Amino acid sequence: MKKFRLLFCAALFLYAALARATEPAAFDYGDDPMRWLENDRVKLGIDLSIGGAVTWLSDAANGGANMINSVDWGRQIQLSYYSGPVPYIGPNGEQPHDAWRNLGWNPIQSGDCGNFPSKVLAFRQISETKMAVRTIPMLWPNQNLPAEAVFECVYSLTPNGFVLDATIKNARSDTTQYPAMRQEIPAIYTNGPWYKLVTYMGDEPFRNKPVTVLIDKGDGKGWPWINYYNPERWSALVDENGMGLGVYQPESARTTAGFFGGDELKGVGGAKDAQTGYIAPLSMMILDHNITRTYRAYFIVGSVDEIRSRVYKLAKKGLPEVPAWVFDGDRHNWIYEGSARDEGYPIDGCLDISFEASPQGGIDGPETFWLAEKAPVLEIDAELLLDGARPGEEADLVAHFAPVSPRDMVDDIKWPLNPEQEKAKAERAEKYPVLPGFSAPIPVAADGTRGVWRVDLSQFKEYRGAMKAMTIGFPQEKGNVKIYSVRLTRGKRGAR
Repeated sequence: MKKFRLLFCAALFLYAALARATEPAAFDYGDDPMRWLENDRVKLGIDLSIGGAVTWLSDAANGGANMINSVDWGRQIQLSYYSGPVPYIGPNGEQPHDAWRNLGWNPIQSGDCGNFPSKVLAFRQISETKMAVRTIPMLWPNQNLPAEAVFECVYSLTPNGFVLDATIKNARSDTTQYPAMRQEIPAIYTNGPWYKLVTYMGDEPFRNKPVTVLIDKGDGKGWPWINYYNPERWSALVDENGMGLGVYQPESARTTAGFFGGDELKGVGGAKDAQTGYIAPLSMMILDHNITRTYRAYFIVGSVDEIRSRVYKLAKKGLPEVPAWVFDGDRHNWIYEGSARDEGYPIDGCLDISFEASPQGGIDGPETFWLAEKAPVLEIDAELLLDGARPGEEADLVAHFAPVSPRDMVDDIKWPLNPEQEKAKAERAEKYPVLPGFSAPIPVAADGTRGVWRVDLSQFKEYRGAMKAMTIGFPQEKGNVKIYSVRLTRGKRGAR
C-alpha cells in the first residue's frame, strides 16, 4: 500500500509538471504593467497585470481626471460573458462563491472575485493609435479558475474617444449548447463623479428629440441596476457639468446601468472607492463551446451633445434604417426557443435548425427599431422539411411582431430587493403597459424546397408605427428548417 501511495504521488507530481509545461507563458510586461494611447484630448490606459482591461480614460477638455473605477477586478472597462451551466462547478469540483453562483460560466477580462488576475498572453503596439492584447480570462464567480477561452482586444484611439474590437475564442471541453444568455458588450464602470445617466428613450430615434436623465442626484435611483430600451444605442455617464463618457453599441438596443453607493456618494470618489457608475449594453447570445465572436463598441468623451453627435454620424454610416439579417457565418444575436437547436458553430451559410412537435420551436430576433411604413414586406429565404411531408405540401411559419410600447419609454429595476420595490415595479408595469403584438402566417413549402417566402405586412392594421422585435414560430411537428436570411424590405425584389 505504501508503494502504491508513493507511485500515485509521483504520478500526480508528473501530471502537474506536464500541465505547467503545456500552459502558455504569460507576457512579460516588465516593471510597469500599464500601456497607453494618447492624443491632445484623450488618454487611454490598459493594465497588463489584470488582463489588459481599461483602467484609465481621461478627457483633457474636462480636467484630465481618470474616469474608470478599479476597486476590484469586476470593475474597469472589460469583456464579460455568460453561459451555462448554472452554477458552474470546475473540473475538479471547484465551487463558485455563494454570492455569484447564479451567474454560471462567467469569464471576465480582469480577474475573479478572489482577486486572482487574468493572464495576458501577448501584447502588441500596432501603431501610435492602436494596441492589441490577448488574454486567458478568469471565471469571476470561482477563485483561481481560468476559463477555457481566450479574449482578444484591439484598442484604437480616436480624436474624442476610442474603439474596442472585442473577440472571444472558446475552447471548452463541455460541448453542450447552453441556452442564450444576456452578454455585457462590454461592462463599463466609472468613478463617483460620473454618476448622471443619460440616454434617449422614445419612438423617434435619430431625430434629435430630447434626451432622458435616468439617474441624477437626490433621486434615490441607481441600485439595483435599471434596465431600459434605447433605440439610439448609446448611453452616457456624466458629471455635474454634463461632461463624461458615452458608449455606442450598434448591436444593442437594451442596456442595464446604474450607480452603486447611494445619493450621498454621487459626485465624489476615485478609482479605489466603492461607489461607481455602471453601463452595460446587452445582447442575447449563444456561446458555443468553440465559438469565435467579435463585436465593436465605440467610446466617446465629452458633453452629451458631443457624444450624441458622434453617435449620429456613426449610425448614419453603419446602422440600417430597415433591419435585415443574412446568416452567413453569424447568428446575429438571434436565439432559439422551445425545442429548436442548430448544428452549432461555425454557422455555415444558414441557421440549420432541428425542432420537435413539443415544445414548439422558434427563433427570436434581437431588439432593434424600425418604422412599419418603411418596411411593408417580410422576406424569409428558407427551406423547411417536416418529417413525412409529401411533395408540394405546405405549412406555416408564423412571424410575430412587437411594437414599441409605453413600457419602452421608461426604465425598470432589474431585480427588486424588497417588497416595496416589488410593489413599485408592479405599479410601473400597470401604468406603462406593454402593447400586444400581432402574428402573420407565412405559407412555405414543407417538403424541403428552398424559396424566398414573402408576406405583405401592410395588410395587417396592427403593423403601424414604431416596431422593435420579431420572432418566427415553427410548425408543431418534427422537422428541420434552414434559414439563410430574414429581411424587412420596402417591397418585392423579384421571385425565385
